[in-house]
Amino acid sequence: MNIRRHPEMQLLVAVIAAVVVGIISGSWGWGIATFFVVMFLFIWVADWIFGSPIKGKIEVTNELEELLFKLQSIGNIKNELPFNARGWCNSFGLFVQLREVELQLRLEAGNSMNRSKIDAWQDNSSPESTFEWKVSKYDSGDWEKLVNPTLKIANWLSKYGGLPEKYAESFNRAIQVFKEEGHLELPGIAD
Repeated sequence: MNIRRHPEMQLLVAVIAAVVVGIISGSWGWGIATFFVVMFLFIWVADWIFGSPIKGKIEVTNELEELLFKLQSIGNIKNELPFNARGWCNSFGLFVQLREVELQLRLEAGNSMNRSKIDAWQDNSSPESTFEWKVSKYDSGDWEKLVNPTLKIANWLSKYGGLPEKYAESFNRAIQVFKEEGHLELPGIAD
């Protein structure tokens, strides 16, 4: 059982901890302090580490499905690149992680390494699996504007198997131009 999904269990654990500390220490002041510390850990620290609690299933529309497909493509390409080239996929500040464990895919993406804006998963472990995404978190925002250029970078890196030394300077210049002017022209596309 995941205690993050059950706020009533969090409250119960905090109350029990407060009573136990109050009885052991002989001071209800310490018990009350323990209650607030435990609730702080559940609410703020767990939220900071794991993201906000799952609030329910989010309906996957055609637009969201297209976004998930692009993010999955970025994640797949990033996972196939040499380790030293994967960081170039984050050039615009969009961080995408795609992990597969026992035929289950987990996709997280956002404009921060520590806090995702989208959290989705697929369970492909049974023959009757439909390969549909289940989205537990989706915060729409400006980060979505970075998906297409990041996919373009990922495809470019995939084509060359990483960042070729002969294109390193022009690649960095293309990233800088995109950040300043909003258009992306990667080197060597006509090769």
